[in-house]
Amino acid sequence: MGFLISIAVWVGVIFLFSLAIFVHEFGHFLAARLLGLKVDAFSIGFGPALWKKTVGGVEYKIGCVPFGGYVALPQLDPSGMDKVQGDNRKEGEGRDESPLPDASPWRRIVVSVAGPFGNVVLAVALAYLIFVLPAANTGVVSTRIGWVDEDSDAWKVGLRTGDVIQTVNGKKVGNWIDLQVENQLAGQSGKATFGTLCGGTVQDIAITFQTNNVMGLRYLDGVFPSRSCVVASVTNGSPAEVAGLRPQDVLEKLNGASVLGAEHFIALMKKNGGTPVTLAVRRGKQSLSLTMTPAYNAALDRYLIGIVPTEGLEHVKAWMMYRDPWQQLKWDSLSVVRVLQALVAPKSEGELKAVAKNVGGPIAIVMGLYDTLRGSLIDGLGFLRMICVNLAILNLLPLPVLDGGHIMFALYEVVTRRKPHPRVVEVLVNVFAVLLISLMALLVYGDIAKRVRMNKALQAMAREAQTQAPAAAATNAPARP
Repeated sequence: MGFLISIAVWVGVIFLFSLAIFVHEFGHFLAARLLGLKVDAFSIGFGPALWKKTVGGVEYKIGCVPFGGYVALPQLDPSGMDKVQGDNRKEGEGRDESPLPDASPWRRIVVSVAGPFGNVVLAVALAYLIFVLPAANTGVVSTRIGWVDEDSDAWKVGLRTGDVIQTVNGKKVGNWIDLQVENQLAGQSGKATFGTLCGGTVQDIAITFQTNNVMGLRYLDGVFPSRSCVVASVTNGSPAEVAGLRPQDVLEKLNGASVLGAEHFIALMKKNGGTPVTLAVRRGKQSLSLTMTPAYNAALDRYLIGIVPTEGLEHVKAWMMYRDPWQQLKWDSLSVVRVLQALVAPKSEGELKAVAKNVGGPIAIVMGLYDTLRGSLIDGLGFLRMICVNLAILNLLPLPVLDGGHIMFALYEVVTRRKPHPRVVEVLVNVFAVLLISLMALLVYGDIAKRVRMNKALQAMAREAQTQAPAAAATNAPARP
């Protein structure tokens, strides 16, 4: 059954990814046809054709490599993109070799913009679809601190529960995802300056990062964001069960103090000891107040009420933060711009290196879509929306072989009233084609290397967990309040 599910998910991945490519290329195709430009081919996928048919002088085909596609437009790109597109037809095969009239610059600009515009249209449609689907799980984790471990470096330099992180190295952060992004781009020193708001007072705090050895990502050790605290389970016969606490109840306050997450709740319970506690609980739309007395657990030398708390539903993916379509689309766009800014004009030393280390390639994108789609179809649609935004922005970069390169050449002709020298265009296109192919190969290698390292680390962790499981079971003691 699991194998069939995997096959079904892979079919979904290919369909959705092909959809993003199709709307892009269909934008070029439709604009070219409406403006009278010659179209040689419309292909979804690269490489040898699995299926092809020529209709009205246009060869329509499906390539054996589904992750890509192209529209062959000889008046826009006579030969250069053949190196990238995989157009390996022999001279005279399915192609009219007669001279073609030049297309005006404004026509070439419209056709070039039409591809990214197709991605934008699909992104907007997906954003509104997610907006109207009641089952869509969206939520934003703010930069308010839910809990700080008193043994951590962050605590030692003054970060406290309830503080709000407003900036990282002077860069404004609006949510926890933004904070994590800036953590990765903070430079090579391993330390960043956080602008925090505490009780109305703004202060700068320098904190050193730790590194996750599995993913290679930086994180603030002992610092947890403010989230809702949800009861995952209740122990039979425990004080919590006797008082009427149930799984999925949301713990909002403990003895009048706001609960800012599961770790914060655990810290509050440790400080409370055996004193009776009153919990403000939200159960659906109902608000309750439950009082119970913690029971002493000799094995842990702690007072417990008998529950396992966990983080709430705000633990969503970056591409599913905002239910409002335009707010999410804005975040998608700005996140791409932020990465490009780090590549072109880094704000601090080491930003460029950090981007190069963490950016994902084609395999990372496809596997990300697979993992997301396997968990939730709606989340998969959100991931596709983010891919579309990325495709639209990246294709408009003013680089030869990209749509932005065609726009750049056309604008040069408008401004100077003469075409760029064909030899110059050919050299630029060839050079950037080689660079693009080399970059893709490098990213693919990086994706595979990261995946191998992560799998090895996860296998090692699983073996360690199996080794420790008998000892943990022998104690027969809960690890939570």
